[in-house]
Amino acid sequence: MNLSSLSWKTSAEIISYQEILLFMLSHPDDRRILNACRNEIKRITTACKTKNSADDNDSGLPYTNLQTRFSPDLMAWLATQTDCRLDVDSFEEEGTSLNEILRLTLPAVERDETTAGLDNSSLLDALSMKPSQQVAFLLDQFQQFDTHPLTKDFLWESMKGFFTIRSLKPSFSRLENRIAVPAIYFHTSLLKRFDAEALLQMPLPSPVRLDDNMMAQVCRVIRYSLALTLRETDPSTFMEPSSLRLYHLERGISVALYGMKANRQLSLQSYIGYTLFKNGYPLAYGGSWIFGQRANFGLNIFEAFRGGESGYVMCQLLRTYIHAFQLTHVEVEPYQYGLDNPDGIASGAFWFYYKYGFRPVDEHLNTLATKEFRKIQSQAGYRSSEKTLLRFTESNIELHRDTTSTPPFDQVVGKISRLIRTSFKGQRQLALQTSREQLQQRLTKLKSVTAMQSYALDDVSLLSAALTLNDERYLSLLHEMIKTKATNPYRYNQLLVALFRADSF
Repeated sequence: MNLSSLSWKTSAEIISYQEILLFMLSHPDDRRILNACRNEIKRITTACKTKNSADDNDSGLPYTNLQTRFSPDLMAWLATQTDCRLDVDSFEEEGTSLNEILRLTLPAVERDETTAGLDNSSLLDALSMKPSQQVAFLLDQFQQFDTHPLTKDFLWESMKGFFTIRSLKPSFSRLENRIAVPAIYFHTSLLKRFDAEALLQMPLPSPVRLDDNMMAQVCRVIRYSLALTLRETDPSTFMEPSSLRLYHLERGISVALYGMKANRQLSLQSYIGYTLFKNGYPLAYGGSWIFGQRANFGLNIFEAFRGGESGYVMCQLLRTYIHAFQLTHVEVEPYQYGLDNPDGIASGAFWFYYKYGFRPVDEHLNTLATKEFRKIQSQAGYRSSEKTLLRFTESNIELHRDTTSTPPFDQVVGKISRLIRTSFKGQRQLALQTSREQLQQRLTKLKSVTAMQSYALDDVSLLSAALTLNDERYLSLLHEMIKTKATNPYRYNQLLVALFRADSF
């Protein structure tokens, strides 16, 4: 079929065509198909530039609008990009009034404006903020809460503002949003059957050496891939650029891993985000919550690419995390396969994970799954009932590859909570201050602590106190954990693994 002969009568048709093109661009049969698809991108771009229809909003097409609200940090970053423009769209009536918020940020001489009972639009007019200036003004005001990021997030969310993000260039579109790759992989077929265990055991290649321009490009594509589909994740928004690693793997797959800035990191755990690319196009996104050799994992594949090589994609992601962080236990939470997720039940997602080695953590449900799987294998056309699939959501599922000395994270948190209750009568600040002072006294090499290291010091101090890590053999590990958590989650997790291997907890 000659693609260039196709025409689009409605916005729905061009949006659907975009989804088809994205799959073909990421899974081309040959160079001829790839070039034909790239020519279609140009044709769509021309059509969108002249069409300018509101029906194309939120589609991610070139020269169209997104109407949404993101975190202030992502909005501030988008505001620095030259291929899109941000404008205030509206404020929900039940949102916190700008009078209440700006009373905390405006210079004293202007605070009287917030006492006149003006609505948000009138208040911005009173402050002489033209429509083109309003987003920059709001972001500037909220920047005053940067030292209290959770407060900033709370106030921004309570404002309930909606914004329009306008694509000014084709580069801000799903069809043009891709990273550079060494070569295009051409497909003779989709890979449905493969040796998953052999793949998981394959060592990773060395990560790509990224210069500043390459790093900026990868970061931009990651953030655009989510924004253009009205999504946002903490690791992508609060990314620590120095933590970014990019691996080029087999069959045109590339995987980017990235951690978060120090003031956004989780306590003791490392929340490591990922974006998986196919021939340069973002195909899947999500993250893993890593604690030593244990991790919780979530898989999200963009709609255009579902039904392709999903099993292979997941196993490549698991391989990447397993080798980058020395993982032996990977858990998936029930939402991924049906809890409060009707699509997960309807698709039998539980059996997708089961096929690749995941088993219920709960022993009774594991036994039930074994029996049910035998029925599926032995009885032609047998399908698990909705009731049975819902029962499986009563437990996490786990890929158990080896023994581990790392205890479950909630067990460690329980010991810290017990310490606070029993030794400090529930006084959290006293427990934190005392634990911190005691550890600093023992860590004679830790003469000073940077602002970034301070977050890790608090967490590691409570861990040390709760697990009574007073022996000299632990101190060098604790010292390095404090130094590395803010900037190098890979090294930090190696130290955490070594800490738990040093003794039995």
